[in-house]
Amino acid sequence: MKHHRLWLSWLLLLGSGAGLVAVRLADLPAAVTCLLLVATAVVLVNAGLPLARYGVRHVVAEQNVAVQAAVFAIVGSLYATLVHFSVVVVWDGYSRADSAAAQEANALADLERMSKGFSGPVHRQVRAASLTYTGLVIDDEWHVMTRRGSDPQTQAALAELWTIYTSMGPEDRENALYAPSIERLNQLDDNRRLRLRAGIRDVPAVVWLMFYCGGVLAVVTVFLFGVRRGWLQRVIVSVLAGIVALTVFLVTSFEKPFEGDAALRPDAFQTVQDHLRSQER
Repeated sequence: MKHHRLWLSWLLLLGSGAGLVAVRLADLPAAVTCLLLVATAVVLVNAGLPLARYGVRHVVAEQNVAVQAAVFAIVGSLYATLVHFSVVVVWDGYSRADSAAAQEANALADLERMSKGFSGPVHRQVRAASLTYTGLVIDDEWHVMTRRGSDPQTQAALAELWTIYTSMGPEDRENALYAPSIERLNQLDDNRRLRLRAGIRDVPAVVWLMFYCGGVLAVVTVFLFGVRRGWLQRVIVSVLAGIVALTVFLVTSFEKPFEGDAALRPDAFQTVQDHLRSQER
């Protein structure tokens, strides 16, 4: 009977492990992913608990609780540091992507505003090219970035803006606003590259390795606790597994700034587009 239960635990362990990987790779709504991650993690640790207890049945003793608690405190502190580092890495990339998109939109708005100081035909060209650029970013390139790519038409619209300024005559080039306009064009171009770079940036594999290994070590440490009541130990490992799963969900939600339910939206470009259209009325 005991060996039958161990085999059942092995099956549950392997099945929940495969389910955890499947949920991690699947493209599901955020709420569903979160619930499934927590549920499969809880099943996984509860399947592994009897196997671990059987493997160390001659080692674990209730008299070692003080030592076990000290070891768990050390492991928990180290894992908390790893979690903090992972969250900082992910959030930094997410905020950088948001900042690059906002600065790109601001540079475009400044460029169009300064074009009013040039001749009428130049101003109309810049406004039309700016409207084309914002429309392509919102409707095309933002969706292409979910597939980690860029839109050639958006690049062509940016090139058109450059052509307008590089083909100006000597009179327009002597305008006091010409040099600041070129500076804004450079900012626009630079921030677009930063935005596209943020869309293909991943959390380094070594960070994920430390993250997962730390979670496993924290759970295994609880496995070795000598607890008189088995249900209490199951509660402890279930809570710990749930916290680890929620942390994984948090990091994966912000790992890719332009994908998923937490993806950035082109609100800054939408604001610029609305402003440009309001000027045409």
